[in-house]
Amino acid sequence: MNVLLIGSGGREHALAWKLAQSPGLGKLFAAPGNPGIAQCAELIEMDVTDHATVAAFCQRQDIGLVVIGPEAPLVAGLGDDLRAAGIPVFGPDKAAAQLEGSKGFTKDLCARADIPTAGYVRAESAEDGLVKLEPFGLPVVIKADGLAAGKGVVIAMTHEEAERAVRDADGPMVIEEFLEGEEASLFALTDGKTVVAFGSAQDHKRVGDGDVGPNTGGMGAYSPARVLTSALEAQAMREIVEPTVAAMAEVGTPFVGVLYAGLMLTDAGPKLIEYNARFGDPECQVLMPRLESDLLEILLACAEGRLAEAEPPRFSGRVALTVVMAARGYPGTPETGGTIDGLDRAEATGAIVFQAGTRINDGALFASGGRVLAVTAEGPTVRWAQQAAYTAVDRIDFPSGFCRRDIGWREVAREQA
Repeated sequence: MNVLLIGSGGREHALAWKLAQSPGLGKLFAAPGNPGIAQCAELIEMDVTDHATVAAFCQRQDIGLVVIGPEAPLVAGLGDDLRAAGIPVFGPDKAAAQLEGSKGFTKDLCARADIPTAGYVRAESAEDGLVKLEPFGLPVVIKADGLAAGKGVVIAMTHEEAERAVRDADGPMVIEEFLEGEEASLFALTDGKTVVAFGSAQDHKRVGDGDVGPNTGGMGAYSPARVLTSALEAQAMREIVEPTVAAMAEVGTPFVGVLYAGLMLTDAGPKLIEYNARFGDPECQVLMPRLESDLLEILLACAEGRLAEAEPPRFSGRVALTVVMAARGYPGTPETGGTIDGLDRAEATGAIVFQAGTRINDGALFASGGRVLAVTAEGPTVRWAQQAAYTAVDRIDFPSGFCRRDIGWREVAREQA
């Protein structure tokens, strides 16, 4: 079967790497892809915002499945238009992608379906938000309503900071209570009816060691998140994920694809922080190395509405940990154009280097974005995987890049306790 993968980041490189291992794969295409993905797929120069062009390509190349990696094409309705052309798609339609595309939509769904989440109000403007902010204590969370690439959330510790965040949002937003606990990410696959758990992870959003500095799209992650025990995972599936899928189906907008539930593990049990309608980045880079099942087979079962008949996904018992190497200046204005060398030396250690913001010029590799590489290693413990990942990181020559040196620190501390 021929497959088209949409996207160009580290998440898509991880998906391409895993799809390329499927015995059922014919040819893998990627649009637009990146130099790392080019090792697994044929890159296609195509405007993925032109849905008719994408559909025509799929028909010419006899594409049996389109896998949409990033959130923007999902929210823009690429899945709708490809399905209308008779092409199977892994990823939700535009209406279902509102679970990520609108924080307010998701909070309202939680209220209707009695799904555990933080108390909240919606505001339509800065003026409206400043009025609705008053009853909240501190800290308080302000979220821009739309897509924000993981960076549209402010946890305000003071009234001044909260008011500034509301003014900066200056449009539809959600103001919600701050939840105490530890965060974990739970992934689930669904064909709109059947739901199966698909691994867990913990990521590090803050840019600096010790979880300081501004939020980023993610500076590293590890899987599994052992703090999300099997009992807590079952509770989250039962009380959060499954009711969400049922609620979406009831209103005629079934969700097909992967639901990424950001959870807060509170004293009262798991509560939903927010949903993403696609695999996480960099969480995908630790899920795919641990996946022992045929990824293409599972994604196709979701797209064709027969997940109930498919074998449950299998993951290894090993830990995977990834360290993001970013360009200096990220998450502000990244310094692009920096040279990158030594990926072969890094992978000689047994690690996998997933590429994100990279480009090739005259045979040399350069940084072209904020998050540039995700260096992933496996081991029997988080500490082991952490040491292996940083051994590989230290073999990469990327003078204008930086990384956190403490990815996995919470679990390492628990292992050593």
